Amino acid sequence: MNIINRSTSRKKIQWLSANSSNDAALKKVIRYKNLIISKGTKAFAEINTELKLKSPKSYKVKQSEILKSESLVSDHLKESILNSAANIKLVCENDRKVLSSTPIETTKGIQVWKEFRSIDSVGIYVPGGSAPLISSLLMQLIPAQVAGCKNIIVCTPPNKSGQISPEILWIAKVFGVKEIYKVGGAQAIFAMAYGTTIVPKVNKIFGPGNVYVNAAKKLCSNDVAIDLPAGPSEVMIVSNDIEKAPIAAADALSQLEHDPDSRAFIISSNLKILKKIKTSVNEQIQQLSRQSVLKQSIENLLLIKAKSFKDTLVLINDCAPEHLILLDEDYSKYLVEVNNAGSIFCGELSPESFGDYSSGTNHVLPTNGQAKVHSGLGVKDFGKQISVQTASSEGFENLKNTVITMAQAESLDAHEQAVKIRQSNANQKASSRSYTEIRKTNETSIYLNLNIDGTGNYNINTGLKYLDHLLEQFSKHGSFDLYLTCLGDLEIDEHHTIEDIAIALGTAINTSLGDRVGISRYASSETLVMDEVKSSISVDLSSRRFLKFKCSQLRDYVGDFPTEMFEHFFVSLINSAAMTCHIDTTGKNSHHLLEATFKTFARCLKKAVVIESFRSSSTKGLL
Repeated sequence: MNIINRSTSRKKIQWLSANSSNDAALKKVIRYKNLIISKGTKAFAEINTELKLKSPKSYKVKQSEILKSESLVSDHLKESILNSAANIKLVCENDRKVLSSTPIETTKGIQVWKEFRSIDSVGIYVPGGSAPLISSLLMQLIPAQVAGCKNIIVCTPPNKSGQISPEILWIAKVFGVKEIYKVGGAQAIFAMAYGTTIVPKVNKIFGPGNVYVNAAKKLCSNDVAIDLPAGPSEVMIVSNDIEKAPIAAADALSQLEHDPDSRAFIISSNLKILKKIKTSVNEQIQQLSRQSVLKQSIENLLLIKAKSFKDTLVLINDCAPEHLILLDEDYSKYLVEVNNAGSIFCGELSPESFGDYSSGTNHVLPTNGQAKVHSGLGVKDFGKQISVQTASSEGFENLKNTVITMAQAESLDAHEQAVKIRQSNANQKASSRSYTEIRKTNETSIYLNLNIDGTGNYNINTGLKYLDHLLEQFSKHGSFDLYLTCLGDLEIDEHHTIEDIAIALGTAINTSLGDRVGISRYASSETLVMDEVKSSISVDLSSRRFLKFKCSQLRDYVGDFPTEMFEHFFVSLINSAAMTCHIDTTGKNSHHLLEATFKTFARCLKKAVVIESFRSSSTKGLL
């Protein structure tokens, strides 16, 4: 524990851990890698024997072991785990919302957006040792599940009796994880990277660990994706309030107790404050239990007197600490200038311990200066963003010459030809009235392509089979080409899916009609009967939004469709399509009532959209 006075010393501060590389550990880890690749599962026992560890009878945790954990974890701890998990999940779900973007129109007729997709299979490593790192499992498992990862496996070392801690197993039980393996250290990383007869190969590996685990992750990083470059834990604390000296000391010790190589930096512009902090550290350390670790890591505590506020900012951004604690209440003046940090804790009531366990932010953070280029672990790390684009005939015409000119400048004539060969298709589409609508909300993602001059082709998947059927009838009876896929929150309720599909379809109708010049516009008293049911519908494509809806009483559900949404579907559709519509459907059979209405509406709309001339269909010259 040393004090550095920046006012008198020009010596460069050594931020990085001196133990970031270990040749002896690397040599051993390389041998373990070769053993796992050549012998697979059999290598576990060989490595365990070498390390004087007992090999379990079964490397895969049995379901009975998972179920037994329920009675081995106290209710008090369960409550704390669930409270922490709820906060972590809340942050993850908020992050997930922005990973898929809504479409933007870059050029008129060109829509681009991003889709987020989860990684197919991920491996989570949870260190063992003197205590189960239950928080580490939560910090990795929850973002993986929020991202949508379907195949999640967990590797963690067993205790001396060959058992996994019940806390780890109980969390696995709560979150439905069944693939848990009693394998630790570098061998666990290699098992997940290359696969064995027991442990499956994964696409990406997550989790902290000791020097052997970190060396293993680096060694296999060309064969499998890994999460973050890991190093010893570190914290930087900034304070100019002498009353907060005991808090600064406690925060430093909370990180130094992790590992002999953990590091802590305390910055103040007042030398007197640093000396008081040093005294407080010496007092508090005597009361802590992890003396064997602290006796070594205390040598990695630096107390730094900054020359000025500006100098403090230089130190922060040069170090890029894993954890940055801005202890004083004027933290905002630092916050706006900090460019490099893994996670920031503002004010005297925000201990770093909150972030380690329960506030909701992730505690898997970049160390050893990597916060200059890396972020902490999050939902984004368990998936990838895929860019998507689509062009209408108008978009094609607007962008084609720009692209052709660029391709010619680079002498890439195949690129040029790939544009020109589409010209006839663009001309054909330009003569039809069609539109692609992509609608994204918090509840649904809808991809819809409508051609009102089509022939009745369709491919529809709304997630509700009876709504699929109704829209298929709309397509066939209106001779509209309709291609629609919807991903919605049907597990909660069907309301958002049905409403958003109606809005998307109405928007596509409205846009496909363009300025509506020369269309028939009116279609009055189109009538269709199905057995005892009679449906009569009239429309006016005047751009005036009005719906008069009348239907006989319906049962609560027809198939999986809630009939309370029947009228609401047409309310949303008519408003989005900008039209007037009168619907009157009578009868007794609920199935027929819905189907007849959709068929009649399609037939009516088909007549109204017919182009009769290029003159306006309104006496005022405007619809």
